[in-house]
Amino acid sequence: MYYEDVKIQLGETLSGLANAYGHTDWKKIWDDPRNAALKAKRGVPNKIQPGDILMVPIPWRITSKTLTIEVQGVGFEASRDGGKGTRLSWVQTVFQDNQAVTGTTAFCVDGCPADDDLPFYWTEAELTADPGRRTKFIDHPSRGAPTADQGTTHWRAITSLAVVTGKRITVFDSWVWGFNLTPANAVTKIGPRAATGAEFAGHLNLLKKGVGTGTGDFTAQGWTFRAAP
Repeated sequence: MYYEDVKIQLGETLSGLANAYGHTDWKKIWDDPRNAALKAKRGVPNKIQPGDILMVPIPWRITSKTLTIEVQGVGFEASRDGGKGTRLSWVQTVFQDNQAVTGTTAFCVDGCPADDDLPFYWTEAELTADPGRRTKFIDHPSRGAPTADQGTTHWRAITSLAVVTGKRITVFDSWVWGFNLTPANAVTKIGPRAATGAEFAGHLNLLKKGVGTGTGDFTAQGWTFRAAP
C-alpha cells in the first residue's frame, strides 16, 4: 500500500475525495495516523482548507486475472478491489512485434492506434457507458497468421493500475501478458506474470513518450508518470 498526497482544492470535501479514490468510509482516511497533523489542525473534516495536504491510502490491487487462448490471439480479463472511484484507472503499453497496426509503431500506449487524447486504456465515453470498467480490464488482441518471412509474432502487453491526481499518474501492480502466433497459426499464451523492474521501467518510459489523438506526446501535454512511492 502507498499513500497518495492530495492537495485540497476549493470545493473539495473529505467524503468526495474518499469516493474518488475508491474508499467507502472517509473516516478511515481521516483517522489514519498519516493525517494526524491535519486532523489536529482542523479538528473536523468540514474545516479542511484549500492547500491542505491529505494522505489517502491506496491499498487496491488486481485481485483476479484470466488469460484464455482465442482464435489467432488471446482474451485477458482482470479485476481489482476497491470502489469505482473517479480517480482510479488502467493503463496499458503494448509491444506489437512484427505486426504493428497500420499507423502505429511496434511499441505503443494502448489504444493502438489512439482512440482519444488521454493516456488511459478506457476512454471517457467507455467509462460513462459502463462505470464498472473502472474496476475491470478486458482486452482481446489478435493478429492474422504471420508470413514465413515474418516468423512468429510475439505480442506482449503490460497492464497496470493507475491513480490520477490532477495530471500526475501513479502506476503500480503491473502485469505482463500476451501471446505468440506462428505462421502455422498456432497460438501460445504468455503470462500473466508480474512485471520485472526493467519491464516496469520500460512501461513507464513508454507512457511518458506515448501519443494520443492530439499534438505532442503525453509528457508535452503536461502529464507526469511515476511508480508508487
